[in-house]
Amino acid sequence: MDEFVLWEGKANLKIGMAKIAGKLTITNKKISFKALSKNIEIKMDEIKNVDMSGKIIKRIRIMAGKEYSFFVPHAKEVLELIKKFIREDL
Repeated sequence: MDEFVLWEGKANLKIGMAKIAGKLTITNKKISFKALSKNIEIKMDEIKNVDMSGKIIKRIRIMAGKEYSFFVPHAKEVLELIKKFIREDL
């Protein structure tokens, strides 16, 4: 299957106490985060778990070897989209 973009938008990556602003792109094959100081790529088949945390400001936590936390708008919809493609990939 060809790779295609499912969602793309602004996001913040949380590393320790710092947040790095960048762009999150979700395709049917991977999740990528691009910022001036940091680039991350997570393949869908590497993701072991994904969930949402936070009471007021929601963040998506992705476990794939290590834990990644992203603050994104519409976190619930983005979470469901990732879960759908994790299931299809397994």
